[in-house]
Amino acid sequence: MDVFILSLFLLTIGGVSAQVIEPQSAVVLKGSQARFNCSTTQAQPVMTWLMNGLLVVNIQQNSVYNSDGRFALTNFSTPGSFKWEFMITNVLRGDNGTVTCQIFNVAPQTSTLSVQERGSVAIIGGNQTTTEGVQTTFQCQALGWYPEPTVSWSVNGVGVNTCNNTSVAQGNVFNNNCTLSVTAAKNSSVQCLAKVSAMSTPDSDTRFLTVVPKPTIVPKPNIRDQTILIAVTVAFSAAALLFLLIVLIIICCRRKREKSSYEEEVRRAQLQAQHRSRARGDGHGRDNRGYARDGHYGDNHNGGVWHTNQSNKHQRAYPMDDYSGTRNNRHLTMV
Repeated sequence: MDVFILSLFLLTIGGVSAQVIEPQSAVVLKGSQARFNCSTTQAQPVMTWLMNGLLVVNIQQNSVYNSDGRFALTNFSTPGSFKWEFMITNVLRGDNGTVTCQIFNVAPQTSTLSVQERGSVAIIGGNQTTTEGVQTTFQCQALGWYPEPTVSWSVNGVGVNTCNNTSVAQGNVFNNNCTLSVTAAKNSSVQCLAKVSAMSTPDSDTRFLTVVPKPTIVPKPNIRDQTILIAVTVAFSAAALLFLLIVLIIICCRRKREKSSYEEEVRRAQLQAQHRSRARGDGHGRDNRGYARDGHYGDNHNGGVWHTNQSNKHQRAYPMDDYSGTRNNRHLTMV
C-alpha cells in the first residue's frame, strides 16, 4: 500500500516527456495474451498501469510491483528510449475495458481491450448420399460464442452466402443455427465456418455429399396417342386381312373354273373317244342307213351302198370295216 501511495506522490512532481501507448486497441480471445507497450523519450522513475481505472502494476526505479500474477512487465528500454511492455496472460471476459499507462507528470495514455470467446462449430448429422437433382439440407450449430459469430458455408472450397441464420443469447454467450439448402449436382465437400474478429482463421466442420445418378424413367405413353396407334394398327390389319381374303377368293374361283374347264375337256374327250370307238367297231355302218348288211338294205330303199376297190377298179358291196390291206371308200348312190 505504501508503494502505491509513493507512486501517486511521485506523479505530482516535475518532469515532462512525451508518452505513447501501443496498440490503441486490442482484440483478443479469452484465455490468450494481451500486450501493450508504453514508451517515453526520457527515463522516468515511476510508471503505473491501470485496468478500468484500477492500479494493477507499478514500476519504481526499475522495480516492478503488481497486484495479480496474470500481469507482467518487461523492460525494452534503450539509450534515449524508455519503454516497457505490459502483458496480461489468460485474459478473462472481465478484462474488457480500458488499459492506461501513467507516467510521472505526463497526461495518461489509454487503450481499449476487447475480449472475445471462441465456441464450437459442428454440422449436425453425418455424410449424406442423395440422388442427382434432389435438394439436400445441412444444419450447422455454433455454440458458446461471444460476441455473436459470423457463420458461413463453403461447398468445394467456394463460399456460399445462402444461410438461414438464427442466433440466441444464452447467458453471456451466443448460440447460432445456420441451415444450408443445396441441390445435388456432383460429389461435394460441405463446410460450415464460424469466427469472431479476434480469430485470424475460422473454425470449421466438414461433411461430404455423395450424388448418385437419377434412375432412368421410361415415359408413360399418352393414352390418346396409344388409342390412335391401336386404331390405326387395327385398321391396317383389317385392310390387310380383307385384301388377303379377296385374293384367296379370286384364287379359289380361278382354280374352280380351271378345274371345271378341265373336267369339261376330259368329258368332251371321253365322248369323242366313245364316238370313235363306235364308229370303228359297234357301228358296222349303222350311221349309213343305205348300208346293206346280211343281204338287207338300210332304210333308204331307193339307193344302195357301193364300195370301190381302187386296186382292181371293181365295185363290190362289203362293209367299210373290212380291212383287207386296201383302201376302201364308201359311196352312196342316189337314184
